[in-house]
Amino acid sequence: MVNTEIFLGSGASLTKIPELDIHFPISTGAGTNISTITSSSDFSNNFSLLNNLYVGCILRRYNNSNVLQTGTHRISSNTATTLTFTPSATIASNDYFVIENYGAPCPAPKVSSGTNAFTAQVVTFTFTAIASAAKATYDNDSITFDSLASEGAGSGTLERIGFTVDGSYGGTSATVTVDIQDSDITSVADIIDATIAAINLAGKKVTCVRSGSTLVITNEFGGAISTTPTSSAASAISHSVTIAGATVANADAKRLLSDTWLGITESATFPTTEVEMKQSNLSLGGTRNWTYQYKGIETATGGSLGLVANHGSWLYYFFGRCTNVDIGNVSSSDGLSESAPAGAAPTNLRVAAISNATYIEYDSVTETGPVFHRSVGTVMTPYVNPASETVANYHIITSPSITGGKIQNAIEYTFAEQNGDLLPSFAVEQVMSKLPSANTYRTSTVDANEDINFVKIARGCRVNDISMTANANEELKMTINYNTSNVHSLDKTEAYDARRGVTDETAFYNFSSVPEFREPFFFSDGTFSVFGQSFLKIDSLTLNMNNTLVDKRFLGVGNKSIQESIPSQRTYEIQFTGHVTDNLLYNELLNSVENITQDIELVFTKSSGERITLKFKDYFISANNFPIAEDKGPIAVEATIMARNLEECKVRTHWLLQG
Repeated sequence: MVNTEIFLGSGASLTKIPELDIHFPISTGAGTNISTITSSSDFSNNFSLLNNLYVGCILRRYNNSNVLQTGTHRISSNTATTLTFTPSATIASNDYFVIENYGAPCPAPKVSSGTNAFTAQVVTFTFTAIASAAKATYDNDSITFDSLASEGAGSGTLERIGFTVDGSYGGTSATVTVDIQDSDITSVADIIDATIAAINLAGKKVTCVRSGSTLVITNEFGGAISTTPTSSAASAISHSVTIAGATVANADAKRLLSDTWLGITESATFPTTEVEMKQSNLSLGGTRNWTYQYKGIETATGGSLGLVANHGSWLYYFFGRCTNVDIGNVSSSDGLSESAPAGAAPTNLRVAAISNATYIEYDSVTETGPVFHRSVGTVMTPYVNPASETVANYHIITSPSITGGKIQNAIEYTFAEQNGDLLPSFAVEQVMSKLPSANTYRTSTVDANEDINFVKIARGCRVNDISMTANANEELKMTINYNTSNVHSLDKTEAYDARRGVTDETAFYNFSSVPEFREPFFFSDGTFSVFGQSFLKIDSLTLNMNNTLVDKRFLGVGNKSIQESIPSQRTYEIQFTGHVTDNLLYNELLNSVENITQDIELVFTKSSGERITLKFKDYFISANNFPIAEDKGPIAVEATIMARNLEECKVRTHWLLQG
């Protein structure tokens, strides 16, 4: 039954999902020309993939010695436990695969849904080719199949499609009669098209399509069907069940690692799906209306986040590389005393030493993630990737805390510019929920249209540009615009827990119970230095950084809704307004020699010892204005600086960055 309540903003949430390399062990044996692989029970016992979520992702094969094998594959479809890809591969015993991180939201351990899942029956009828004069071959013949009135209806309705060449069907009583006596019906394709038209006209709860000489009938509703489809003339019409109708009791509820807090969000725009509309007249007359129309490519655009900055870890997604991580305690003088974590390693690549732990491979952080590694329960999420990571080198960290007003077990990231195309990505989950009391964020599989929890997943999100703004008497703010590879919608048969089933946002990953960690950076705690001196009387400052992402579509992806964001020209611009005591800024505007010796330094701090440090080099003043104050008060100088290179980016924080 359809839920008639409307969706309200009170049930809307946006959360972040890390995109990480996914280790995919397989049960598929050795062989040649293999294009579909099935996960091993080691994987499927814990994870159930969302159907077709990973279409377009890059898939790589490794041997038992963790050596990358020749060839790169692209996923064309996936189910809960299988991946289908192109081109096909020759697989050796004990090979495994890795789904590369771009566009690959990290799955989380599945749970029992307590509800049933339904699979719709798909049956095919293949017609033997005939000459126009031999249509009588089908006279009084019939085909049968069962339709269902609703999901898991229990008993089906027998549908019999009878054929006649003289307008009078004489076979076993039919629910739909197809008259093929018309002289325009001269081929098998014509007969199938006439059959589809008759079934549609009768309003049967199935979807019919023609594929060559085959009629494909898919039930509108899923569920087990006990009656076997038939054909009364097997020599003229053969049949097979390609997907059996099924009811799975107490089916799994799928999950992603979508319980990651975005931070203090002032505004957020989930990417909009735009569908290109094509209309054509086909050079045919007879009407002034369009003769034909169809839909072209789908494009996801316009994703953005407006954040009050309580940490600086989002800079990782702009610059693209995490080159170092230090962990230690901050002293009263704000120095960091490094202390390498020494907690227990995971039991193996799948099993954590303790529940809900956070790990790091401290001496060998992967520049594009994972940086930190979670376990959900005792399940490593995702599994440790043996192709690039060593289980024994992972250690549990102690969560950051505050002692004496200073952060303990602080995390200090060093970020650097990524000059290739491997910018890290993330996914964003949007759920609009009617907030039922039980299984609050679980989708419904009962009706064709989702009426409880409407979920969309924007994957392959890369930061196009980021602005950091510090205005007098305000918090430091970040505005992030990101490009998206694809917005994914769930299959109606999938039970899925949005927000990883977490109903209390204070339990989100990175939502700290420590008030000092949630507190934002403030304008008053920032410093700005340029041309070798600190500017102490700054009214406002904005740092604009742009990756100039270019969206591209490539041959062989197999889906018109998927695009890839490729970075191009990177730019840095700093605009500020303040009060000065001399004409240095004007002189530098006229100076034609680039400053290559004195860094621009921008620092924001908290009393707890958390900080954001940005240094740029190789810069010019590109604009400068000394307006006269109408009220005869202090003159506010406006200036714009263009820098070419990042010198340093360090972020000291409590925030655990996965990748």
